[in-house]
Amino acid sequence: MPLLWISLSFLTGIVLAASFSLPAWAWALIALLFLLISFFLRRSTLLTRYSLLTAHPFIPLLPIFLFLGSAYYQVRQPNIDAFHIAFYNDREYELLITGYLVKPPDYRDNYTNLTLNVQAVDTGDGDLPVSGQLLVRVSPNEKYEYGEVIRLRGQLKTPPENEEFSYRDYLARQGIHSYMTKTEVTRLPGNNGSFINKVIYSFKSDLVENTYKIFQDPEASLFAGILFGVDTGLPKKLQDAFKNTGTAHIIAISGFNIAIIAGLFFSFFKWMLKNERLGAVLAVLFVFLYAFLVGGDPAVMRAAIMGSLSLFARQVGRRNAGINTLAVVALVMALINPLTLWDVGFQLSFFATLGLILYAEPFSKVTASFIERITKQENSALTNIINDNVILTLAAQVMTIPIMAYYFQRISLISFIANPFILPVQPAVMILGGLAVFVSLPILSLGQLLAWVAWPFAGYTIRVVEFFDRIPNGVIVLGDVPLWIIFMTYASLLLVTFNGSAIQAWFKSAASSLRAAALTLAFATIFICMLTFWSASAKSGDGRFHVIFLEAGSADAVLIQTPEGRNILINGGGSASTLSDELGRRLPFFTRKLDWLIIASTEEDQLTALPRIVERYQPENVLWSGNVQASFSSRLLDEYFAQNEIPVSRAEVGQRLELGDGAFIEVQAAGPRGSVLLIEYGSFRALLPIGVSEGTFEIIEYGNTIGKVDVLSLAESGYAPSNPPDIFENLNPQLVVLNVAAGDLDGLPSQDTLNSLEGYSLLRTDRNGWIDISTDGVEMRVSVERGEESINNDE
Repeated sequence: MPLLWISLSFLTGIVLAASFSLPAWAWALIALLFLLISFFLRRSTLLTRYSLLTAHPFIPLLPIFLFLGSAYYQVRQPNIDAFHIAFYNDREYELLITGYLVKPPDYRDNYTNLTLNVQAVDTGDGDLPVSGQLLVRVSPNEKYEYGEVIRLRGQLKTPPENEEFSYRDYLARQGIHSYMTKTEVTRLPGNNGSFINKVIYSFKSDLVENTYKIFQDPEASLFAGILFGVDTGLPKKLQDAFKNTGTAHIIAISGFNIAIIAGLFFSFFKWMLKNERLGAVLAVLFVFLYAFLVGGDPAVMRAAIMGSLSLFARQVGRRNAGINTLAVVALVMALINPLTLWDVGFQLSFFATLGLILYAEPFSKVTASFIERITKQENSALTNIINDNVILTLAAQVMTIPIMAYYFQRISLISFIANPFILPVQPAVMILGGLAVFVSLPILSLGQLLAWVAWPFAGYTIRVVEFFDRIPNGVIVLGDVPLWIIFMTYASLLLVTFNGSAIQAWFKSAASSLRAAALTLAFATIFICMLTFWSASAKSGDGRFHVIFLEAGSADAVLIQTPEGRNILINGGGSASTLSDELGRRLPFFTRKLDWLIIASTEEDQLTALPRIVERYQPENVLWSGNVQASFSSRLLDEYFAQNEIPVSRAEVGQRLELGDGAFIEVQAAGPRGSVLLIEYGSFRALLPIGVSEGTFEIIEYGNTIGKVDVLSLAESGYAPSNPPDIFENLNPQLVVLNVAAGDLDGLPSQDTLNSLEGYSLLRTDRNGWIDISTDGVEMRVSVERGEESINNDE
């Protein structure tokens, strides 16, 4: 297999040059020396004296390609001079940098990443033409467009690195060597983006936007990740659940993901068309159409090539052909960008595809033989289902486990069970979800109908992941794994792989465990049928009045749900993904609106999540308290409400929002920083001093004008001056709620506040997660996400 060895030699040369720094001409000189030696061997009789060289005459060429690979690596390294933006890193003064967005903006909860193609830098003496790319972090909620020309003022930095992760190497693989975290942005006229890319990115943006219109979170963010590679909407807790269960590959566009999905689509089209070759062609076309629609960036195209390659290998049926093609594809990718070899996504894609080439066919044959002996049937439906889902996944996982152990320092044992439950529904997630989103562009209502059909499959995926994540000891934490162990593991795997009798013996010994895997699909089918009914009934309400303190860091996000089905949100906190996830789980299945949004504080950290949330869950009415100009997010919200003609009422002391059935929210105090709200339902009373201004407590006479309450929320995450001890004594709450982030950067809550709360029941969102207080107007029940499960009190 000369192609394999030549490709591996070139790739090894790239790794060698990264370890030993020599100029490109030196590596090229060594390659020339070996070329002369090879020429001499061919002209002499020495070559015929060795049977190995006679049988494999390409062997003398391998050192040549090895050192050519080293020379190529050095040639591709950037020249950091005065005309490259990285030359100006780590200066003590600010720079003016002009460039245009070479990628669409990457919106996160607390910031936005912009990738800039730099055109000029001004150090104080005027613009100097420079080249290179720059990653800049700007404030959230400001919207940018691909190709937009901007000017930045700030200090350039070299991307950081530490023992656990090198952000510098990560960005270098993308051609980025400069980083800016604090900057002033000025928009300039013009747009320098490619017309084709602008059309593609705009189309993708419309698709993602419509995804959130027709689906609720967390399912909406799952669809956005699976269909379009936008996984930033998933809250960290759910992302961790996918990682812990070894199923994170389905929410990111990777070779592992596309290899599995391509195989599943191949099975689907083969079954539908009764033609294996046509099914493979359609599956490959679908993969590349998908890659094109989600932006066609290098990582996506690499994944598409790897996924298609796995199908090619299965169709050819010759292991050597598949391995040769895989090696050549890796070589081509390294020629495009030598640093690809160090990319974790590339390594996972490469080894997942290699696993499918090496193991998919033999594993499937052993499984089919085993099932046939039990069922006495050939090519049964059970055999096809297990081979297309369970065995396909196992084949890919065998070769990726060492890589994941090395980089992530953990092995997910539960992944071997979770993946067979989840993967069978992924074609339905992609086909039905994609169809719903695409149809929603011309006809939103029809897309919404299709979304209701697609939703159970995404909901099933998330609930199964969360279920398996709760199983104890499902993840083995390894710590640092030496590189030599990884090499030895792969050497052992390949040694056993090319010894067929050893593989056969292993499968015979593992036959008993495969019986249990045969039952998984039956449970999955039952679960899908029950999921829609379960979700609708779970969200339909229990006839009680709920005040839910959502986990929003050191800020307030309170959801009120009435027995009559009204939903009122008070503030939102700093994380759009977390808030969207919480609302999606708690609002009724067919509800995409809020009856009221109450702005009880206009501080930035209280409202950062809301500008994106109100586009997904538009409020019918808004009650506003505080200065509109107090923060960037408050100004954005004010503009959005005006543009969409949403009624906004200014909060006044004594103003009441009637919620039905005797429930109401009353404004006790209002000032430039916000308001104090009293919630009543029957004999239940809760006080929320969210926006405390100067003189607020004097206005309410430190609680004397309000009287006793059942629930008190601490102001400003327990900041002592905003929580005077007198108010606790006068209000005498049964329960005190503290909204604070774990490890708050300002050291909140204040110790003086905690000392004043001795003798009171206290629940904290950093320790207890969300806190759900429900009442029928007489009895109060408290449930929390973590810790003590429930508290029951009679009013």
